[in-house]
Amino acid sequence: MSEDKPRPPDQANGRRTYRNAAECLPSELLRELQRYAGGETLYIPASANGKRGWGERSGLRAELKARNAEIQSLHRAGARIDDLADRYALSVERIRRICYTRAAREF
Repeated sequence: MSEDKPRPPDQANGRRTYRNAAECLPSELLRELQRYAGGETLYIPASANGKRGWGERSGLRAELKARNAEIQSLHRAGARIDDLADRYALSVERIRRICYTRAAREF
């Protein structure tokens, strides 16, 4: 019978959720952090120029932009809102929003 030991937080769901500071920080900085917050979990936000927008890392933003452009193009070519909603498994209201945004009207 194996022992059921609690798993560390970084392995609870099979993926790493944080990095060990000892692995990535210079020893002098690590000692300073230990003085102020030794043993605590810290969140260190990205710098303003290092932040990415929603969906940029995964590519979802670009994927949705391409899908929406396709929907707008089909609508301009005469496709009906109801048909587009069925085709893309979206609500009629969502298709309307996609088709009638300012960007769609600028074409």
